[in-house]
Amino acid sequence: MSPAWSFALARLLGVLAIAAVAGYFLDQVSLTISAVLAAYLALTLVRLYRLERWLRKRRTEEPPDFHGVWGDVVALVMRIYRRKQFHKRRIVQLLREFRRMTTAMPDGVVVMSAEREIQWFNRKAAQLLKLRRKVDYGQRIDNLVRHPDFIRYLAAGDFAQPVVVRSTVDAGSHLALQVVAYGAGQQLLLVRDVTHQVRLESMRKDFVANASHELRSPLTVITGYVDALAEDPAIDPAWRAPLEEMRRQTERMLATHRPDLAQRAINSAG
Repeated sequence: MSPAWSFALARLLGVLAIAAVAGYFLDQVSLTISAVLAAYLALTLVRLYRLERWLRKRRTEEPPDFHGVWGDVVALVMRIYRRKQFHKRRIVQLLREFRRMTTAMPDGVVVMSAEREIQWFNRKAAQLLKLRRKVDYGQRIDNLVRHPDFIRYLAAGDFAQPVVVRSTVDAGSHLALQVVAYGAGQQLLLVRDVTHQVRLESMRKDFVANASHELRSPLTVITGYVDALAEDPAIDPAWRAPLEEMRRQTERMLATHRPDLAQRAINSAG
């Protein structure tokens, strides 16, 4: 028991003892004790009312000036309230820093529940996926991003690599979507604009196809001359081995510069 409670009980017992003595001399012991208890109860109710009123209006009113147990209760409530205010300000500050950080991110971020319902997204995700705040919260991501490749990506459950889809906002743009799991079944959807990379890849494929086509004609001519020289009986025998090597190299180059094989070789090298 705290010292404040011990003092309050001792004071109450002292007051009751004085009331009993006074009642004894007045020959009204029960009435005197009842009057003292009634006064004590009334004082307690007044203090309780002031405490309850302050708790409801503590933002605008000063705490009541109590002593003893009631003062300890008010001090305890004030400590809890100040701690709550501190943590609230800290959380607000962290949320503001988080919003500034996600706003500065070059990629879109969508926070999803275990059922893939949208809980939050940053400004870049809203721009890339055409999401609307307060409207799309709670919606399933596969109801808003309906590209077949993305639906298959979600159904497969293999999120090691992103899936590239054509943007529904801009037909000439491409987006890389990747799901990252975290927490208790929650997921993040990372959205990145990869239009530039897709265009570079398309240009590389076109270059490989054009280069392969342009090289096939001179290689075919060279192969014809090498075959004719290799089969000419009048050729010096010392040139047989070099001509065979030239034939093998030109045939290898012809096989390499078939468009499908060339593209496969570049993809494996990349």
